[in-house]
Amino acid sequence: MVLDGDMTLTRGLGRHTNDHMTSFYMKTPSGFDVEYGWGARTVDDETWQVVRHEKGSIWGHRPAVATK
Repeated sequence: MVLDGDMTLTRGLGRHTNDHMTSFYMKTPSGFDVEYGWGARTVDDETWQVVRHEKGSIWGHRPAVATK
């Protein structure tokens, strides 16, 4: 949908520091952003430890050039 021009890409492909999800962001027809992602790690509540991250992405998620 995004590549066909039906939706506007707002942030390119990237990977989060906290959940390791690979994702991108697009603008909906209503005007708000939606993130589409996959591959996030599973958290085990019994062993999970809080970690502070200094940035939001390992790589990517750069602002996109408008495609529409």
